[in-house]
Amino acid sequence: MSCLVTVIIPTHNRPDLLDEAISSVANQTLADWEIIVVDDCSTPPVSPAQLQEKFGTTVKVLRHPSSLGGAAAKNTGIKAACGKYIAFLDDDDLYAPTYLEKAVSTLQNHPEINTLFMSVAWFGPNSKWTHESYTDAMNKILADLAGTQVTETLLEFEANRLFKALLKRVPMAFQRPVATREQVMQIGLYQEDCLLWDCDWALRAALNGRCGLVTEGLYLQRSAGQGYSSQPRRRMDHSLSNLEIKKQLIKRNVRPDLAKLIRLNYIQSAQDLSWEYINQNQGFLAVKTMLASFQYGIHFLQIKFLAHALYSCGLSLFSKEQR
Repeated sequence: MSCLVTVIIPTHNRPDLLDEAISSVANQTLADWEIIVVDDCSTPPVSPAQLQEKFGTTVKVLRHPSSLGGAAAKNTGIKAACGKYIAFLDDDDLYAPTYLEKAVSTLQNHPEINTLFMSVAWFGPNSKWTHESYTDAMNKILADLAGTQVTETLLEFEANRLFKALLKRVPMAFQRPVATREQVMQIGLYQEDCLLWDCDWALRAALNGRCGLVTEGLYLQRSAGQGYSSQPRRRMDHSLSNLEIKKQLIKRNVRPDLAKLIRLNYIQSAQDLSWEYINQNQGFLAVKTMLASFQYGIHFLQIKFLAHALYSCGLSLFSKEQR
């Protein structure tokens, strides 16, 4: 049975937060929606009967028999979606009451926009510093973009310019998309082996037509240290994933100027990863990372980072010999 919007909510072992997330959809000013909860092997399993008793039969539950991760859960929801539009909600976040109405009306009134991104507002005990960090990142990317102010709360961006800006950083607003089901499929499913799957998808969206941004913070993001992929210990994993994203982008058939920019950004990402390795006394891996980057160009900073990596590698070997 078709509906206007499918809201996909991946979840894993967060029953109380999941109820809050679903409640925020149930309280939307736009009523023509379905929710697909994708249970990524929660223990105990999410109960479809209990959710439908609380929220009605427009809530469906699909279950992974083993945990496959958030990207796979989103893909499962996309494949099962019946809505004309697809939106996503993490199980620890909320929608403001007008979220769906604003997103759908914007896409309907501005058919030139292929993908609409939704700005974020923060809540929770850590919201002060996450808001400050987010605001700083948004100010930087919006300065780079110089988007067109279409309405008081809508910016439009030229696709290639947005892509160039997202290569530098992908603030949370650009990880909160709403688009037609056809557009989502054209961009492609989420990369299930990619830790930064939302960032990867945003970059591919920017290569697939004009994008817009609703500047009202209608996506309510919880900041309480509960995020699975945002823990400080995962900074190395983030650097590795960022480098892999750039490597995959290099393989795409894009304009020569964009291809050159991607290669340069790969080198910069390799430098970031090399620095992480150096800080963790893994000089050999730092050297390996920098040497691999030379296939995409040669720059002064590369040579400087390689020298740092070689020095770090030498220190590590010397330290082992002294034991």
